[in-house]
Amino acid sequence: MNTMKTTGVHFLQTEAWARFQRSLGREVITKSGAGWSYLAVVEHGKLARRLYCPYGPTADDEKSLSAALDDLRTEATKRHLDFIRVEPIGDFTEADLRNLGLKRKLSHYAVQPIRTAINDVSGDAATISAGVSQKVRRYARKAERAGLTYSHSQNPADIEFFIEMIHDVAARTGMRPMSDDYYRKMAEVLFPASDAGLIFAEFKGKKIASIVYFKAAQTMYYAHAANFTEYRDLSPANGLGLYALLWAHDQGCQAFDWYGIASERSDTSASLAGITQFKLSFGGTVKDYLGAWELPVNKSKYHLYKLAMKVAKQD
Repeated sequence: MNTMKTTGVHFLQTEAWARFQRSLGREVITKSGAGWSYLAVVEHGKLARRLYCPYGPTADDEKSLSAALDDLRTEATKRHLDFIRVEPIGDFTEADLRNLGLKRKLSHYAVQPIRTAINDVSGDAATISAGVSQKVRRYARKAERAGLTYSHSQNPADIEFFIEMIHDVAARTGMRPMSDDYYRKMAEVLFPASDAGLIFAEFKGKKIASIVYFKAAQTMYYAHAANFTEYRDLSPANGLGLYALLWAHDQGCQAFDWYGIASERSDTSASLAGITQFKLSFGGTVKDYLGAWELPVNKSKYHLYKLAMKVAKQD
């Protein structure tokens, strides 16, 4: 198995993410070649089995992407899988993907966000603060006057604070978080190696809001966030978000990726309206991805799978 390069790839394509996925009992393949690399997870669905590359492969151009797809097809064939699902990142277009035999996934439901916002955090604190909206700065000052403070942690045990908060969010909004054990395993695997961590807002000695971040190369990612309903009047999310940008800079990062905002191409666009407005208030640059594409391996099985998905109107 080749060692993957992590510079320039998304966090979900790093060895850190591979370690985490394997800790969950999933089969993960990491490979690289001339101008390309990928991390792929074997997924067993009810109707078909696939090899899935979240935000990958990463490739320099269409030629190197073609080589990566050939390698993925070989790995999928070895395992008798039905198709490959990819979210390619590199210097190519949708037309290039079609030329390589890829077919757009029927729905963008339940895959990685196809649009995000990214803040440049390479400047000093004053520059970073000046880049966010007046509303964010106003609420951050309000929180500071109210006595909010901020801290960070890479102690796996502190994930329990986040878990308590995400349960509160779920009760308030009806959202369905990952299991508690998922978050605990994530902290156990990623926190000690500094691949992830927590940032907290605190009020009168109590942690009231939190961000789980990932970190790869020079990018920090806003992975998960939660806060207690009881303290929403303090607007802790704004000050915490600004603190996260400054913390990313202090950790040597050049970019802070907000990890997903609404896109008109996404089936979840309407449900993301509020969080999108919040994330864009920090002044980041919008970035679009090419989205999820599929390559049949077992063509007859794949055809039946797509027919079933069309009938069910979900994927």
